[in-house]
This record gives sequence, structure tokens and C-alpha cells, in this order.
Amino acid sequence: MKNSKRIPCLLAGLLTAATACADPDSRGVEVHQLQNDKLSYSFTTGLGGRGLGFAAAGRDNLLKVGEAVREQPAPEVSADAGFIPYFGHIVWPGPQSNWWGQQTVNPERRAAKADWPPDPFTVLSKYSLAELTDTSAKIVSPVSPVTGLQLTKEVHLQGDALEHRVEAINRRDEAVSWDIWFNTRVRPETRVYVPVKDFDGDLRLSEFPEMPGEAKADAEKRERGFFDFARGEKIKAKAYIEPAADWFAAFTDDQLFVIEFPMLPRDAIHPDQSLVELYLEADPAQPGSGVLELEVHGPYRTLAPGESMSATEKWRAVAYTGEDTVEGHLRALRDLGLKIP
Repeated sequence: MKNSKRIPCLLAGLLTAATACADPDSRGVEVHQLQNDKLSYSFTTGLGGRGLGFAAAGRDNLLKVGEAVREQPAPEVSADAGFIPYFGHIVWPGPQSNWWGQQTVNPERRAAKADWPPDPFTVLSKYSLAELTDTSAKIVSPVSPVTGLQLTKEVHLQGDALEHRVEAINRRDEAVSWDIWFNTRVRPETRVYVPVKDFDGDLRLSEFPEMPGEAKADAEKRERGFFDFARGEKIKAKAYIEPAADWFAAFTDDQLFVIEFPMLPRDAIHPDQSLVELYLEADPAQPGSGVLELEVHGPYRTLAPGESMSATEKWRAVAYTGEDTVEGHLRALRDLGLKIP
């Protein structure tokens, strides 16, 4: 491990700011921080090597972190484990439809063609800390008996950007087929702008049976060439998007969060998924509940034994003090140098 001036801390309470660590407490998870004069990023090697904090310098955490981080800091990792709502930033293998289809450690889930929960060995295991500096880190997962993959995650703070790179290597003696899937959880009231050229051909909305109404695109943003969910009512829905640009943006009360990624042709992505996906679960009657997931897929690949693949995405966060309107948001995106459709 490279030397670092920073001291890891234990997360006794949930992070309220990306630059803040709670006092050491035996119930907490160990948290490491990367920081420069523009950004701060916090992560733990536990809980699947999970990101727990990201923000512009001096601002509050953009990521949604679940109470489970404090309440269940040492989950049991087994082929029978269920989903635990830690949230934050995680990496999944894709597609979801085949999560349990390439394994023998849980025959029941394979026979049921289960698409939930995600692989416990990927999202709950403790990763090894291979490198750590003030502005970069590398962590390595154990080999998953569910996917056959071993993940190496690298993060680098470089100026006003945080760069993520994930490498997946097939450790089995037979081929496996997966993609690399970035999933970033934020609060459900976060407002999103995903550039879309053809709303009929490049957007697919999927609802869940318990949703009372119909999932729709926000009308004002759609007129300007962007997708966000229409808000105001209880919603649980997923959007599959072929974006018109290599970025999308999310606004909170005082920050602009941008995720950038390599553009890929549609046939590079598994047909069950899309390059960009949004999942929203929100209920105005229960403020603070729910989650918004900001998701990016890498290419779907078949890996021979020992073969690897990689995927990247870049994050930016800046303070936002403009109007909480579509026009104000679009001005901020232009000022950041992003190409507006």
C-alpha cells in the first residue's frame, strides 16, 4: 500500500458530508477518504467495496447512504444472502436477467431464473486494499462463485473529476458472459437530465405492479430534449435509455453532479439492458424514503478463462447557486462546457 497522510475512520453514523468522518465506533465500517481542493470521495473496502460519499469541496454528500451501513456493518456473505439496502455507489455484473444463471452454489435461484438479489459475493464481500494515496485507491474483490469474476476497482481524483475504472477477470476454467454495471444511488428528489434524441425509439419505461399510476417523462424537459421522470405522485419505475450524448446530469439543492461515460453502439449492450438506466422509487407521502439510481452499463462480453474486460465512468460535482428551474439548470450545464442537444 502506498503511504497516505489520511487515517481511515469508522462510520458510526451515516455520512452527512463527504468530507466528514464519524468518531471511531466498533459498530461502524472502515471508511477511507480521497480529497483535493475541488472534490471529496469516501469509500469502504467492506460492503462490496462501496462508495459512501461524493461532493464538491465543502458541500454535503450527494450519495444516498442507507441506515444499514450502521446497523449491519458486517453482513453474512453466502449464496443464500439477500439484499441489504446499503445504497451508495456499487458495481454489479449484468444482465440482471442472468444474475443466478451461471452458478451452481444456489441451485434454487438458478432454477427459478432469479433476477434478485444481486450477487452477495460482489456486493457484500470485503475487498482488499491494494493501493491508497490522498487522491487515488485500488481495491480488489474476492473471486465470486456466483459470477466467476474477480473485480479490481480503481478511483482517481484528478482536478475537477473523479475517474472510476473497473476491471473484471474470469477466474473460472470455463467461459462466462457479463457486463460491468455502475450503479450510483442518490436521493429520490434529485432532478435528472439525460439527453435523448428519439423518445419513441431510444426510451423504454418499465413499471412495477405496485405502482398505482403510469410512469411518464417530465413534459418540460422532454420538449428540451432531456429525460427525467415526471414527479409528484408515488412512483416505482425503470427507464432504459439510449442517450444522445456521453453524459447525464443530476441537480440537488446546491450541487450539480455529472456522470460521463464512453458512448457505445446499441448492439454492444445486452438486449435486456441499455447504456443508461434510471430507477426511481419515491412516495411524496413519505419524505426521505425511496431512492434514485443512476446507472451505466459497459459492453456485454463473453470472457474465456483468464480473460478480462474493463469499463469506466467519470464524475464531476460543482456548487450550484442558480435558479431551481429547467432554464437555470441548462445554463449551468452550458457553463460546465457540456454540449446541449
